[in-house]
Amino acid sequence: MKKVFLFSLLSVLFITLLWYFFIMDYDYKVTFETNHPSGVVYNTLVNWNNWEPKSKKMVSIRSKKPFLEVSHDLEVFDSIVEIDWRIQKKTDTITKVTAFFKDKENSLFQKLRIPFFKTAFVNRSILIAKNIREGLKIHKEEYKVSSIEKTIFTKKNVLYTTVSCKLHKKAKTMMKHTSVVMEYIKNNELLLNGDPFLEITDWNLKEDRITFNFCFPISKEDNFPKSDFIKFKSTNEKEALKLVFNGNYSISDRGWYALIDYAERNNIKVDFLPMEVFLNSPHSGGDYLEWEAEIYLPTQKI
Repeated sequence: MKKVFLFSLLSVLFITLLWYFFIMDYDYKVTFETNHPSGVVYNTLVNWNNWEPKSKKMVSIRSKKPFLEVSHDLEVFDSIVEIDWRIQKKTDTITKVTAFFKDKENSLFQKLRIPFFKTAFVNRSILIAKNIREGLKIHKEEYKVSSIEKTIFTKKNVLYTTVSCKLHKKAKTMMKHTSVVMEYIKNNELLLNGDPFLEITDWNLKEDRITFNFCFPISKEDNFPKSDFIKFKSTNEKEALKLVFNGNYSISDRGWYALIDYAERNNIKVDFLPMEVFLNSPHSGGDYLEWEAEIYLPTQKI
């Protein structure tokens, strides 16, 4: 009986060691939780260390799966640390983030030491995850979103210009094109009759790139002077989910992710083509949390 027990114990130990050293595809794991939507976490990870000069890039993206996974390669001295981030919704308000760290060149060596020592590799892994977590915590104070409601985005007559850019350059791109549209309106003595808004016409999640119409509501007239950049149209009425965003318009996409999370939790089919109506002028400055925008996410008719 003792021999059977001993044999079983050794078998379990052998299988565990086999799994630990040769099957487990990471050396160390760190888990934390945040109350951001999964899209905000994903966006933060995709843009991690994007301030680095291209000539001295230490962090690069190996692969990504929108809102679910991001894989990084981090250069540390003459070694590469592979970091695989997994993003999982835990509850309606909590997102779980798991980071798997692997020393690409010295994985076996790390696995031998980690159970017995708090190595530099472990300390670095903990610090990286902690910095991401703390960054998300600070970021939470930079914006607010309201409760979500179902509504109708009404039909509007607009002057508009179509532009494309990286998502994080949305606000700068809008400000650059505002002067072009406003000059056209002024030169042709036209009157605005509503707040400017944008409507996303294409959102490439893999490339983190958007194309949108930057729209200025105006009374419908029969003839408009021709322009290479300014066009006129009537938008369509759309059923949509809506929230109010407070914060700098450069990060208003945080409202997009909140709407997407809500739609997924409530099994509502939506088009990933948000619209934003800007109720404040960025040129007025002031406290960003007093800036207000209405954000809409069109729902699909079943």
